[in-house]
Amino acid sequence: MRRPHACLVLIAVLHPLSVAAAEDAAAPASVEPTVQQIPRPEGRILAGHVFMPSATVPGALVTTSFASYLLLGLGSTTGSFTIGDRNFNGTYDYAAIGAVLGYEHAFGRYFSARLSLNDVIYSGINGESAFAVGTQFQVGGSLGVTASLPVGDAVRVAVLFDVGSVPGLALTIGSGLRAIIDRCQAGNCTVGNGDIFGTRNATTIQPALAANWAVSRALGITGNVAYLHVSQDQNLGTVSGDALSLGLASDFDFRAIGWAPIGLMLQFNWTAPFNGDAPALQHVTDLGGGIFYTGRENLALGIQLVARRFAVQPDLAVSWKTFISTVGLRYYW
Repeated sequence: MRRPHACLVLIAVLHPLSVAAAEDAAAPASVEPTVQQIPRPEGRILAGHVFMPSATVPGALVTTSFASYLLLGLGSTTGSFTIGDRNFNGTYDYAAIGAVLGYEHAFGRYFSARLSLNDVIYSGINGESAFAVGTQFQVGGSLGVTASLPVGDAVRVAVLFDVGSVPGLALTIGSGLRAIIDRCQAGNCTVGNGDIFGTRNATTIQPALAANWAVSRALGITGNVAYLHVSQDQNLGTVSGDALSLGLASDFDFRAIGWAPIGLMLQFNWTAPFNGDAPALQHVTDLGGGIFYTGRENLALGIQLVARRFAVQPDLAVSWKTFISTVGLRYYW
C-alpha cells in the first residue's frame, strides 16, 4: 500500500530537475571570447603572404616590432684634385661600419608609431684615401607614424611621416688644406674653424606614400614615394634642399610553395634632389637584394646587400663601387 505514495514522492522530486535540464538544453550556449576571436593587427602578413622588411623601401604595413641591424660598407672611387702645387689623382678605398636600433608599435589595425636610432662611421682605409675621403661620424635618430588602410584583401596603402636629426662630425684633411692654401695664395692666410674638422647637423622631414601588394602567398611587392626636405647646419651657416625618392621591393618566400624556409628579395631606391644645395642631398641610386630565413612568421632574420651609386666626397667621382650590407633581425609580436 505504500508503493504508490513512494512513486508520487519520487516523481515530485525528479520533475523540477527534468524541467531545469530541459531549459538548460534549450538555452543557447554562451561562448567565451577566445584569442582568435579578438581582432588584432595582421602585422606583416597580408592575404597569406609574409612580407620581408626592406632596408631601403618602407612599406604600408602596421606592425609591433623590434629591429637590430649591423651595417658594413666597403667602396672605392676615383678622383683628381690639386692642393697647392701637388696634383692628386688615383683610386681611393674606404670602409664604413654602423648600427641601427628600431622599435615600432601598432595602435590597432590602422596606426603605428616608430623610433629609430642609428650611427655610422666611414673613412679612407689607407694613406691617400684617408687624405682624400677623410673621416666622418654620424649619429642620429628619427620619429615616424603610419596611417594605413586595406584595399581589398591583398593590398594595403598608407601615409607615412618621419622626422629625423643626424648630427655629424667630419675630418676632411684634403679639402681643408686646399682651402687654407688657396686663401694663403690670395693673401689672406687664415685658418677657419671648420677647414679640417667641422660639424654637419642635418634635419630631415619626410612625408611619403607607400603600398604593399600580396600577389600570392609566395610573392609580395612594396612601393614607396617620398618627398625629402633637408635643413643642414654647417660652419658657414644653414643650407637646405629638397629631393624626391622612389623605391620598389619584391620578395619571394619559397616556404609558401613547399620548399625550404628561404626568402629572396630584390630592391631598388632612387633619390634625386631638385632644389637647394644641402650637401646631405645628392643623386643616390641603390640596387640590391637580400636573403632571409622564413621558418617563423614573427621573425625576419637575414642579410641585405646594396650597391650604391653616389659620390662619397664632392671632389671625388660618382661611382657604383660602394657596397653596403645590412645584417640583423626584426622580431614581430
